[in-house]
Amino acid sequence: MGRPVTNITIVGGGTAGWIAAAYLNERLQWGPAAHRDVTITVIESPNIGLIGVGEATVPTLKGTMSMLGISEPEFMERANATFKLGIWFDQWNTNNKGEFVGFMHPFTGGQTVKSLHPGYSFKKYGLPGWDDVNDQDFVRTIALTREAYEQNKGPRALNGPLYGGALQYAYHIDAAKLADFLADVCKQRGVKHIRDDVLDVKLNDRGFVESLQLKERGTWPIELVVDCTGFRGLIINKALKEPFESYSDYLLNDRAIPMQTPLRDHENIPSVTGAIAMNAGWVWDIPLHSRLGTGYVFCSKFISDEEAHDEFIKFLGPIAKGVDPQPTIKMRVGRNRRSFVKNCVALGLSSGFLEPLESTAIMSLELQARWLVSFLPTTDFEEPLAEQYNMSTARLYDEVRDFLSLHFSLSERPGPFWDAVRNDAKKSDNLLELLELWKYSVPTPLDPRTQRVYNPWSVVCILMGKNFYRDCKLSESEVVSLKLWQRYWRECSATKERVLPHLAKHRTLVEHMRKQAVKGTSVKQKPENKTVVEEGSFLVQAAPILAQSPIV
Repeated sequence: MGRPVTNITIVGGGTAGWIAAAYLNERLQWGPAAHRDVTITVIESPNIGLIGVGEATVPTLKGTMSMLGISEPEFMERANATFKLGIWFDQWNTNNKGEFVGFMHPFTGGQTVKSLHPGYSFKKYGLPGWDDVNDQDFVRTIALTREAYEQNKGPRALNGPLYGGALQYAYHIDAAKLADFLADVCKQRGVKHIRDDVLDVKLNDRGFVESLQLKERGTWPIELVVDCTGFRGLIINKALKEPFESYSDYLLNDRAIPMQTPLRDHENIPSVTGAIAMNAGWVWDIPLHSRLGTGYVFCSKFISDEEAHDEFIKFLGPIAKGVDPQPTIKMRVGRNRRSFVKNCVALGLSSGFLEPLESTAIMSLELQARWLVSFLPTTDFEEPLAEQYNMSTARLYDEVRDFLSLHFSLSERPGPFWDAVRNDAKKSDNLLELLELWKYSVPTPLDPRTQRVYNPWSVVCILMGKNFYRDCKLSESEVVSLKLWQRYWRECSATKERVLPHLAKHRTLVEHMRKQAVKGTSVKQKPENKTVVEEGSFLVQAAPILAQSPIV
């Protein structure tokens, strides 16, 4: 067996590079398994800017920050962050009157009726006492997230626990500021940082990366290299020639116009990410503490860059006045055939990318960083470890791809683009099989699909929001009596009446967090003198996007 790797080089900074560095640093230099000498170096070009499209996150980032020993108030202040309770999809589908409406993918849910799925009884009875009920209202039966969003609430009370609260949540963050913050933490915890450009990559006789040629420092020897060079794939694709597998037949959007504008309402910051359907794609709407991050994701086959720009500016209205959009991004949609090749591990955009409709960009690199530290090889670079990393990465991208396909293939909007995503875009055989199954049964853990990221509750929220069950004949095997359903709804309503008044207003909670921030707190939080016996859980596993409410 080879010796432990003692020299790890990360090429590329940004969110990907510094999250990779943070995970490796915590495992090898800082955390409880740090028991050997290892050097971690981030080589970051001084001439390449960041792509700031990953500003909306999912709850995995909360777990990452907590695991890394990061102070939540300091992180939120440094990253210009706000809270996120879910995603609001606007203008994608219609209500019972044919009007375009919105629906929610919440991060909290999972209530059942005596262990029976509430979806069946909801479809039979609706909501007791409500005259006008649409399938988009289903989320009200499994959590109070929809009401919290409508009342502009955050996930907890002002005195609630850090990284906790009544509702599951994620963050809206400034990706560049997050990278800067993690860089400061990592460097003070022992990670080395070099500003230099990589001019060339030299391979040895076995095809492994032997060294990098740097512009200022010359030859840089390589033991293990992590490619975080973005869409360029400088090492994994250009040097090692690993093929890229496009998903453009499944997901048609290939361009994005990002923009930073003032907030629409400084006092009432939405606690959800907005995803608004447009003529040839959709707009992301990400409210940070001091600005709005927004952008138009579109398909160049149906609209030109200039036409997309004009439609986008018209949509934004007054907040776009005097603000220039950033350059249009050409998106490389898909994944590498393999992301762990020889002694190179690709992570983030250099590994793959799917449009940010479900805010999965940062989540993907978080999971890859977890797998890297869990499957870290010796200098023998054991094949089973690389194969597991590659299999996990492939399954991740395939699962997210199919989940995104649900949104597009079930949309009810008219127009050439929407006709194409419904009828012409390719769907995996697994997704086609599931769509047939779900006509008669709501999603369950027994469904034949990968459920690493999206559990059945997430799927049913999307299917209900998109009117999938409007004309379907669901089995009534789990339908409870009307009397029991009425009691269930009364208990749900009572929980909401009890909890919602105690949740802080979103802006108030964000300001409260910022006031608690103390610079340098995160660097000092070395995990020592703490209880070492914990409940059984493993870093490699990801919590599902939609988690069960802790308050029910």
